[in-house]
Parts: sequence; C-alpha cells; structure tokens
Amino acid sequence: MAFNYYIILLPIFLVLLLTIVGVNKAIPLDIAPVAHPEIDGIRGYLAFFVFLHHSYIWQHYIHTKSWDEPTLNLYNHFGQTSVSLFFCITAFLFTSKILKNTTDFNWGLYLKSRFYRLFPMYFTVTCVIFILIGYYTHMKLNTSIGELISNSTSWIGFTVAGTLDINGFQNSYLMNSGASWTLPYEWMFYFLLPFLALGMGKKVKAKTLLLFLVLLGSTLYINQASIRHFMPFIGGIVVAILLQKNTFSTGLQKPMMNYIAVTLLLLSVCFFDSGRKHIPLIATSLFFLIIASGNSIFGLLSHPLSRKFGQITYSVYLVHGTLLFIIFYGIIGLDRAAQLSQVDYWSIITVSVVPLLFISQLTFKYIELPMMQFLKNKKS
Repeated sequence: MAFNYYIILLPIFLVLLLTIVGVNKAIPLDIAPVAHPEIDGIRGYLAFFVFLHHSYIWQHYIHTKSWDEPTLNLYNHFGQTSVSLFFCITAFLFTSKILKNTTDFNWGLYLKSRFYRLFPMYFTVTCVIFILIGYYTHMKLNTSIGELISNSTSWIGFTVAGTLDINGFQNSYLMNSGASWTLPYEWMFYFLLPFLALGMGKKVKAKTLLLFLVLLGSTLYINQASIRHFMPFIGGIVVAILLQKNTFSTGLQKPMMNYIAVTLLLLSVCFFDSGRKHIPLIATSLFFLIIASGNSIFGLLSHPLSRKFGQITYSVYLVHGTLLFIIFYGIIGLDRAAQLSQVDYWSIITVSVVPLLFISQLTFKYIELPMMQFLKNKKS
C-alpha cells in the first residue's frame, strides 16, 4: 500500500499537541502580553511547518543526495508559504510601529534591539554547527586559514554571504537545513524601514538614511538577493496601512472570515505547487489580513497553548535543521537512513518533535528571554 503523506500528519500533530502541554509543565513560561495575540499564536505553527518541509526534503536528500523542493504541494507550501507569512508578520509589525509613532524614532536603538533579539540565539546554534564541523572534519585544517575564517564569518554574520562550506565539509548548509537564508532578508527589510518611514511622512535624519542605505546596499550586493522574496513584505506593509483605521479591522472580525482564511490557504495548496507565485502570495496576504484583523481561526490561534508555542518560534526555526542533521547524519547515518521504510522514517520525525520542543523551550527561556528582558530594561 502506498505511503500517505497526509495521514502521517495526524500522529505528528497529536505528538505536537501533547509535547506543547508537557513542555510547558516541565519548563513553565508566562504568556507575554502582545497587541496581536492571533499573530503570536500562528508563529509557532509556521516554524513547525518549516520543520515538516525540511523533514520531507531530508528524506529525498538521503536517497538522492540532492536538496530539492518537495514534489507534494502541501509540503512545499509548509516551507514557502510559512516563510512568506513570517515576512508578512515582520513587515506588518514594524510598519505598524512606525505608523503609530508620534515622536522621533530612535533608529540607533532600533538596530541594536534587532541585533540583541536575533543574534544570541543564532550565534548559539552557529556555535553548535562549528562544533559539529570540527567533529566531522576530525579537528584538522582542510582549507587555508583565510578561507576558514572567511566562511565561518559568513555564518556568524547571519549567512549574508551564503551558507559557505566550512573547513572543507561539503554541503555545510545541511547542518541547519539552509533555514538561515531568510535572516538576511529580515535584515534588509530592517534597513529599508527608514525609507519607508520617510515615505509615510515621518522625519528621518539624512545621516540615518545614508547609514541605512550603505547597510542595505552592502547586504544586497553580498547576498545577491532575489526581488521576489521581498514581495511578502509588501503584503505586510499594505495590511498595516489598511488596519491603521480600527473601523477596517472591526469590519473583518466576523466568524465567516475564519472560513474564508482557511479556504484561501486550501486553494493555494490545491492549485499551486509553489507559495512564491503571484496568486498564492496574494492569497497569503489576504489570509494574513484576516488574521491580523483579530480572527483566530475558530479560537485556535488565541488559545493559550498556541500562544505559548508561538513564543518559542525563533528557537524552533533555528534548532530544527541542526536537530535533523544530528539525527540522520550523525546518529543514524545516511546509509542506514536510506534503508528506512517510509513508516520508520516518519516515525522518527514524529518522535523528534519531543526533543525539538524541549530544546527550543530551554533556549527560549535561558537565551532569548533574558535578552528580551535586557532590551526592555534598556528601553525603559
């Protein structure tokens, strides 16, 4: 009987639910108050969908040694549409902040706060990757010192220059499933923000614009960024502008909108093999508009468990790729993994949900949360 990639999601999501409950009992966290709880509630699921996306790709890689997009629409959208929604969220939150700001925006503090928020957890995972590189290259120098320093620096710098191979370890991107490619785009949007503020009639000093222009131009040049990846940011900006007036968001807060939101995603998955095409991107933006207006998909996104899961989003996003590498390259080995049946492989993925969430809860509590508190104290 043919393996069903859709049925296997039932036990995976059951384990996810049980693990969210268990991890919050073992490592309790308070739910932080936020302006948009529905957005907070969806973020954890988006990161988890990216985990499923890469789990599918890993299975293909084990057999073909080729890192390709999933052939099943759903699993491709798990990655691409989830990332599009992440970009929408970023653009929405920061555009909304600019629209609501009535005083001079502190751009220096803004940059520092973004760095302190993103770098500590990212650097922690990168250090784990460096340790793995050292282990699998037997602590021997396999390239020139200059190349080792240069490529390692690229990884430390949010992989702006790409996930370059470190110390001769081929396909080093496997160690985080290449997930860090989104971070340079996040930074490029941050660098664009003063110009967006200027376009909205806010005062921005010339030296600030010059600094951010240099940062943006340098990052664009080094990263060789693709314009198409900026499209979801536009969706988030538009949503922020539309929802600036409460009357608009109030008009969308209807039970029927939950059905429309789900239908938009289902149509994208059913009729498009990629979440990066124009119509799926429009559908994603409309879906986000409905969520940002306060619709919680029948209460799912505003549920305390979803909110708690959403808090550890960044850790889940960064940790999952390294966990998959350790499991299939390190513990099982690629040759043995290639002999696994479909049921065996996806059973391992199901079980791996448990350590993924426990590790992410720990790293959030002891790495991310202290830095968030530090930033809060710094601003006050």
